[in-house]
Amino acid sequence: MPIRYHAPTRKEQALLEAVLVSGLGNVEGQTRPFGVREAKPVDEGLLLRLERSADVTSLLGLLPCRPKKGPWRGVRGLTVQMDGARLRFGLRAWAFEASWRSPAPAVWATGPHGQDLSALLAAHTAHVLASGQAVHWDPLREDCGPGRREPVERSALRRLLVSCSMGSALLRRPRLWDSLAGYAGVRLNTEMAEHGLDWSLERQVMGEVFDEERLIEVLEDRVVGFGVQLLDHTCGPEGCTVRMAPRPYACRGVLTIRSRRVPSPAGAMPGPRPLTIVGDRRGVSRSRCGERRSEPEGMKRSRVVQLLDAPSAGVERDHLARVAERIAAAWAARGSAVGVPLVEGSSLALFGDPGRPEWATTTVPKGIARWTRLRLAPPPGQLWSLTVPNNSNAIGVALQHARTALDQVFLIGAYDGLMQEVTSPKWAADLRILVHRARRFERRIPLPGKTTDADDGVPLTPAESAVQWRSENLGRVCSHPLAGLVLLTDDAVAPDEFDVAVDEQLARYGTPVLGRFPDHGLVIRGPQHSDHPPTVLDLEAQPHDHAQLAAAADALHLRL
Repeated sequence: MPIRYHAPTRKEQALLEAVLVSGLGNVEGQTRPFGVREAKPVDEGLLLRLERSADVTSLLGLLPCRPKKGPWRGVRGLTVQMDGARLRFGLRAWAFEASWRSPAPAVWATGPHGQDLSALLAAHTAHVLASGQAVHWDPLREDCGPGRREPVERSALRRLLVSCSMGSALLRRPRLWDSLAGYAGVRLNTEMAEHGLDWSLERQVMGEVFDEERLIEVLEDRVVGFGVQLLDHTCGPEGCTVRMAPRPYACRGVLTIRSRRVPSPAGAMPGPRPLTIVGDRRGVSRSRCGERRSEPEGMKRSRVVQLLDAPSAGVERDHLARVAERIAAAWAARGSAVGVPLVEGSSLALFGDPGRPEWATTTVPKGIARWTRLRLAPPPGQLWSLTVPNNSNAIGVALQHARTALDQVFLIGAYDGLMQEVTSPKWAADLRILVHRARRFERRIPLPGKTTDADDGVPLTPAESAVQWRSENLGRVCSHPLAGLVLLTDDAVAPDEFDVAVDEQLARYGTPVLGRFPDHGLVIRGPQHSDHPPTVLDLEAQPHDHAQLAAAADALHLRL
């Protein structure tokens, strides 16, 4: 199966894609999932290549129109126009939270080869007008939107918005379903639930094997799948049901896959297609996190490095996790198996339940967190992630597994806001590193009534500046010593001779600067990676950012 890298989807773009997949999911006679031959990200939008004219017609059936009496029909706020030989679907500005920083959402659709889409659109328009209804899908004609808020039962946009990321993922990865053994078809619908909006997929399978374990493995994978977590799995003689929950606060919907057996014509049962991204090889069982591999030269095994944030430096817990992911990705690109266990924090609970719709009476069910692939890495490198509950037993189990299955481990979040670590005989980090923003070390102490920029202050020696920095940033209680510091830099902060001298003094005091890392984004490139962002988790970055990061990561590994 060819691997396509998807850029992170904005919420308004995801909403548009969720609207379209809700229409494609209920069409009869499709031989490919949702009738999509290819879903290809282009610029800021998505290009759909549909297999039949009936699939194009199903999208046109979503367009809004207004009869002389009664409620609107279709999805109010959805627009379409011809863009060359393709249909361009969009949303009106009032239908989402428009931002000047991002372009309007767009999905381009093409039909079978030689299909005249302008004729299909004209025929649909003529049919609507002949039935006495007014069309409201031309983006060039002004539409101010509803005068008052529509009931959620009549507003598809309001319903889909709460779990639009799930719909977008389904549309952008349609070929996952026919990669499974015995694929015969899928049907999709949505249903309002007490926690939000659920997506229900009915999967038709030819043959005796439902292959649910493989399905769960693929859907849990963050790169090729959806990154969802298993809720429950029940199987019977005629069918299986798998319920998958999103990661916390990712969306407000549960994905339910119901697999049922259908008759298989002689010689027509398709076999599974290999997904090399999740470890598949032809005729070989799939590999999971936990296999021991040959150790790359110079790599030390089973080292647990805990990154600590410095509250005074403005490095928050989520930012700390991104720093760990970038360093871990650089190590994985060098051939090491690296894991990033992230201990759950309690900060989100202070803000209630974000994104909760007005009809929701409960929270979204919580799935079973397991090790999942975080990014692609050239073989034999691997990069895994796990969200761990904030208790000593769960942390101990995660680290025990990581020590036997991985080469390097970054532990994030196993302490409270006062830097007091969760201590237990069940686990202990090998090294603890403080992450801090890089700043110019103080060179003078200003005189009373003067600013810190004054030139007439008392000059400091590098040793005195190091003492001052430690007192300002390390004046806290920590139950274990630090192995050193990692400083986050930008282009405006580069060490000079004085900074280097202060680094030497900090090393004398037991807190060496282990490296300065660029803090411009999330992307990691490496050997055998393309020039494009390698996964759905990455953003664009300048090439020099990767070179600086890779060099700093290599140096850090040697120092550890």
